[in-house]
Amino acid sequence: MKMLPLILSSEALLSFPCPGCGEQEVDAVPNKLCASCRERLKLIQPPICAGCGGVIDGVLELCVKCMKEEVRPWGKALSLFDLSGYGQELVQGFKYNNRPELARALGGMVSEVFKQELDGAGWLVPVPLHWSRYCSRGYNQSRLVCRIIAEQTGISVKNLLVRRRRTRQQAKLSREQRKLNLTNAFSMKRGVNCKNRTILLFDDVITTGATLTAAANVLLDAGASNVYIITLGRR
Repeated sequence: MKMLPLILSSEALLSFPCPGCGEQEVDAVPNKLCASCRERLKLIQPPICAGCGGVIDGVLELCVKCMKEEVRPWGKALSLFDLSGYGQELVQGFKYNNRPELARALGGMVSEVFKQELDGAGWLVPVPLHWSRYCSRGYNQSRLVCRIIAEQTGISVKNLLVRRRRTRQQAKLSREQRKLNLTNAFSMKRGVNCKNRTILLFDDVITTGATLTAAANVLLDAGASNVYIITLGRR
């Protein structure tokens, strides 16, 4: 009996499961969110708040939340999506449920959505974890996303900062506790120099901005000419 050859289409050979829902991709890109999952994310649309990257809900350059905070040390903020619903689910899985593969999907979206803003930008600096938290988690989620952004944009990633002490998780603290929690939490690595450099400071989320403020001030005190921030989620 003559066997007919098995013919597989390129689509069948080059499809990958969506890391968000498990559905199949058909464009030969691994670890990319499918169209359905992207639609579930509440991507932030311009005009955006210079303080947090969220939607401006008034006539000023800052949103109502940022108007209640101290003056930001950075010049501009970019946030990918509102940290609610599916966006919060993805970030929590990425950080706390051992899902580092989400870095490629999320970093790819940052590179795509903010392509114009990232073109010709300065150094990309991830907010560091304390070594003890890094050991327990196994990876720094911000550093993983930065690597993907660098891979797709050509921006240089520089690990300029050190977390000097283990702080309590910011999500469990009040606004005032967040500020105190991060006092002297960061310092520059020995032997690095950021004088007259534009820095894109990356963290996974922004709530009050206390973590990013503490890190940005260290970079500015070390001579950085400008600091801008990028986050995945804005709460």
